[in-house]
Amino acid sequence: MLEDVVTTGQSALKAVDRLREAGYKVDRVIALVDRQQGGAELYQQQNLQFDTMFSIADLQARWAQLHD
Repeated sequence: MLEDVVTTGQSALKAVDRLREAGYKVDRVIALVDRQQGGAELYQQQNLQFDTMFSIADLQARWAQLHD
């Protein structure tokens, strides 16, 4: 499952459930940005691997570097 931004993880989890109901094997969520508001923990509870390109902390740190 590919997601742009993960906050609580509920949206992607609904999509995972629907894909599984349709017969697909889904074992991972990949996101561009993790807002670090519970999504990773939810996926872990559901036995889904979670990979992200950036965390919100990464983006905030980069923003601060660019605006010093």
